[in-house]
Amino acid sequence: MKNQPHTLILKTAALTLSLALGAYSASGLTANADRPVMQPFASAFSKLDANQDHRLNHDEAVQDQDLAQHFENADMDRNGSLSEQEFEQFKLAAQQARMEAFLDDTEVTEKIRDELVHDSHTRALNISVETYKGEVILSGFVDTDQQAHRAVEIASSVQGVQVVKNSLVVKG
Repeated sequence: MKNQPHTLILKTAALTLSLALGAYSASGLTANADRPVMQPFASAFSKLDANQDHRLNHDEAVQDQDLAQHFENADMDRNGSLSEQEFEQFKLAAQQARMEAFLDDTEVTEKIRDELVHDSHTRALNISVETYKGEVILSGFVDTDQQAHRAVEIASSVQGVQVVKNSLVVKG
């Protein structure tokens, strides 16, 4: 697959950020010998831990957007509560999933743009492509209904596209 330079840079930056967050989280780095650095999710955990028992029960955990419907998945030892480690592992996985979805959407968008530029019916058009969770929105102006139809056809044919919303306006 042909990568656009800016897509490759974006993917590299996202991967670097993801790896850095994971390494920092797992490292237990210290600011000095006496005072440990607070883990990335410790503050969020403490805010949710209303009864300060160093565990999150279901009612406390569902105040977090990621945990609201996935408490059981995060409770790896199946004891009905989350330790700080379970919370951190789940939050890191959720963060990584969001990053991967973003990268997938970016790749889909770039593939559609590339296909539109190389298609003889749509290459001269200024069509905006936005993708979120596999849902593509095409917008802009076209000269004919055929051009709009062709743009939708191209977008629909790209792997990873779930739905195409046509917001193209025919001039005239």
